[in-house]
Amino acid sequence: MVRAAIERLVDLEGKRATQPLRVRLLDADLSVVADIARALRRIGAGGVVEAAVAALSDERYSRRLAAVRALGALGGERAVAHLRTKLDDDVAGVRAAALDALAQLGDATGVGADCARLLSDPVPHVRISAVRAVARLVTHPGALLSPAAEDGDSLVRLEAAKHAAALPEDAAAALLADPAIRVREAAARAAGLRELGALSVLLVEDPAGDVRRACAHTLGAMHDPRVADVLVPGIEDPDALVRAAVLRALEQLLSRGGAARRLSDEFACERPERRRAAVYALARLNARELGPELSGLADDPDPDVRLALVHSAEVLYEQPEPLMRYLATDSDRVVREAAEMWLLRVMR
Repeated sequence: MVRAAIERLVDLEGKRATQPLRVRLLDADLSVVADIARALRRIGAGGVVEAAVAALSDERYSRRLAAVRALGALGGERAVAHLRTKLDDDVAGVRAAALDALAQLGDATGVGADCARLLSDPVPHVRISAVRAVARLVTHPGALLSPAAEDGDSLVRLEAAKHAAALPEDAAAALLADPAIRVREAAARAAGLRELGALSVLLVEDPAGDVRRACAHTLGAMHDPRVADVLVPGIEDPDALVRAAVLRALEQLLSRGGAARRLSDEFACERPERRRAAVYALARLNARELGPELSGLADDPDPDVRLALVHSAEVLYEQPEPLMRYLATDSDRVVREAAEMWLLRVMR
């Protein structure tokens, strides 16, 4: 409501809105200080930067914080120069706000190095802001951000994990093996081709479904068809959301038809669990073109594979009745009864 009022006031009053806005600039709720500053800049009000700069030395930290937020919205070389001085403010909130403002304003010479000093700040939320600022302001921030991968606060490590691909290899590996699920998930989403080996292990071994799903997402975005071999084991995942992510990733890499053909290669796998998972995966891809190849699984030595064929036949075959009649004579009672139930339902 306040933001809408500020915008409407400027629309109606133009420069005449300068005084009521300036009066509130440094004493308004902190969440709208930047909006007021931008409104004053929009109407070309004079002396706003000067007022904010003067407030940077105010004894009340709330006004210093408001001044930092205002300068972040106003921008300009002068704003950057004065914001740098607030990186040493006694109050952690002011230091963090200065970092956020500098990150927003861009890459003035040496600012990134100044911000990097606060990666060792005693307050965790300042270190989080420092990670964000360094990642944005430094062209190759990996070496500077590396210590954050071992920070004692998981939220700091989480912020560092969002830049895993830019970090040195050992730092990225540490984040992918982090004890905190959200850190591993963020690292998996931000990882690059260099971390292919670690992602392939996490995809099948990580105890958290969110991490395994993040691995599938990242692998699918690598645009290298050879990555498909790393993804295929994920079709056996116990989590349906992970299996769906794996199939989406395979389609990204190979197209739907290519993914279906690659999965059909698993019919020759020695492990019955993989053959069974391949049948269900092909059903989710609606791969009717592979019907003739799938029919060979009606004689698979594992009953669970044959049962998967019963469950998926309606999707995989235009005319599944002949297959169902064959499976209704299966030696396994469960397979046989499942096929018989399908036939009874269709014949009603």
